[in-house]
Amino acid sequence: MSSNPLFAKRSLLTATGLGFALVGLGISWWQDKSQEDLALSLEASTALWQAKLETPNSEWVSLSDFKGQKLVINFWATWCVPCVEEMPLLDAFFQQNAAKDWKVLGLAIDQPSLVKKFLTQRPVSYPILLAGLRGTELSRLLGDQEGGLPFTIVLNESGQVAFRKMGKLHPEDVKTWLASKS
Repeated sequence: MSSNPLFAKRSLLTATGLGFALVGLGISWWQDKSQEDLALSLEASTALWQAKLETPNSEWVSLSDFKGQKLVINFWATWCVPCVEEMPLLDAFFQQNAAKDWKVLGLAIDQPSLVKKFLTQRPVSYPILLAGLRGTELSRLLGDQEGGLPFTIVLNESGQVAFRKMGKLHPEDVKTWLASKS
């Protein structure tokens, strides 16, 4: 190690400068990545807004009817324990925020007969749509790369992703949706 104090000071300043530069590059990359994550790919957007799914009551719903609205889409199944556990939270959110123009859709990745039976025992006030295997592909396009359940995505009025989560929802997640201005 050099005993020259000027050399030591320059080395420290150089290392500090390089550290700040690397942090700046990391933040810049993260912000670019975050902006990419906000926009749905053309394939995902097309698949989402062109989808028409059946309700358990044999009515057809076009997802394009929800375009331009604050929308929570929750992919779930009757056999998925965390999915069932989070349904009361989603139902309460829907009931408290429907008047504030929030929409919630439950897309069941399950057999229609099982979903119908489940909903007679555990009804919810938000719409449930029968997505079946098509729902698995749609959830993958929307960011569920693992293909697991539950998977939730929140879109703002511009159709940008405001929130995305793999796994069971918690009250803190709902607070994040409500606080989101994106």
